[in-house]
Amino acid sequence: MTKHLLAASAAVLISGAASAQFYAPAPPPPPPPGTVVIPAPPPVPVPGAGTTTTTTVSPSPDGDHREVTIHREVDRKGNTVIEKDVHREGIAGSTDTHTKTETDRDGGSTTTTETNTNPR
Repeated sequence: MTKHLLAASAAVLISGAASAQFYAPAPPPPPPPGTVVIPAPPPVPVPGAGTTTTTTVSPSPDGDHREVTIHREVDRKGNTVIEKDVHREGIAGSTDTHTKTETDRDGGSTTTTETNTNPR
């Protein structure tokens, strides 16, 4: 008898959880008329925080292999630094290209590119 009672209780609890409804929170109310809304400034970048993305394209129809790695970070001065490395390898040889772009917080930027080619 206890087993049947326990099984029935569990079935009621499970069916009650399945029928529960969830509602999204209500949007904030609009500002009163005549209020000036100033958008928030963009978030301040965290120095040292960065992301790296690597894309590999291997063998293309002509037999070439390519790998692209992009690393983005913010230096201690708050400047954005993007480094892009491209490695290509094919029947004619290989090429490595390193590009570094530094963008100041005031919008100025500097880009340097270095390419090394190794023929076969």
